[in-house]
Amino acid sequence: MPINVGTFFSPRWRWVTLAVVLGMLFLARLGFWQLDRLEWRRGINEAKIAELNADPLNLNGDLSGLELEEMINRQVAATGEYDFEYQFLIESQVLESQTGKYLLTPLKLANSDQTVLVNRGWIPDGETDFEQFNEDGEVSLKGRIQRSQTLSGDRVTQVEGNRIFRIDVSAAAETLPYPVLPIYVLPDIEGVIDEELPYLPTADLSVDEGSHFSYALQWFSFAILLAVMYFLFVRRQETRFPK
Repeated sequence: MPINVGTFFSPRWRWVTLAVVLGMLFLARLGFWQLDRLEWRRGINEAKIAELNADPLNLNGDLSGLELEEMINRQVAATGEYDFEYQFLIESQVLESQTGKYLLTPLKLANSDQTVLVNRGWIPDGETDFEQFNEDGEVSLKGRIQRSQTLSGDRVTQVEGNRIFRIDVSAAAETLPYPVLPIYVLPDIEGVIDEELPYLPTADLSVDEGSHFSYALQWFSFAILLAVMYFLFVRRQETRFPK
C-alpha cells in the first residue's frame, strides 16, 4: 500500500513522527559536533606543525615575552651545567613492561639566571647508582619543549624529597632555590639509538586528525537509517492494519 507524507502526520502517527524527527536531529547534531571537533583538531595540528618547522630556539638567549608553554615540540638548543644535587626521580615509568624512573635534572643555563629541567632518560628500578650517569662540566644539547604534566582540577602534585610521580614542572620548581622555566626539555635522539642507560624517550611528533570524520559519518548514517526504518515500519503497519 503506497503512503504519502500526510500519513506520517495523521493522528495515528504524528507523535511518533515527532519523536523520530527529534531523534534524527539529535543524531545529526552529534555528527556536526564531531565535525566541529575535527576543525578544532586541525587547528591544533596546524599549530603543532608550525612549531615542528620553526627555527630552533636558543634557551640561553632572551626569552622575555615568549609563551613557552604554547610552544610544545619546538626545537630548542641549550648550553649549561647540570645540577645533580637537585635531580628528581620520576617514579613509576614503564618501558617495555618494565618499571623504572626518569632522571629529571635541572640545567643551569649559561649566561642566564634561568634553569630548565631536562628529562635525561629512563633507568630501571633496580639501578641505584645515579652518579654513573652524571655529565660533568658544560654540556650543549638540542631537544624539544614538552608540557608540564599536572593533575586535573585543584589537585597538587606531591614531591617527596627528590621523588615525584609525574613531570610537574611547577611542583618541582617550588623545591628549587633558583628560577625555573615553565617547561621541560626532552633531548633529541640523533642517529642510532644508544643502548646504554639512561634510555631517552622520543617526543610525540605525530600529526593526525583522529577519528572525528568517521564518527561524524556514523552519526549521520544513524540518522538516515532511523528515517528509513521508520518509513518501512509505517508502510508495513499501514498495509497490515489499515484504518
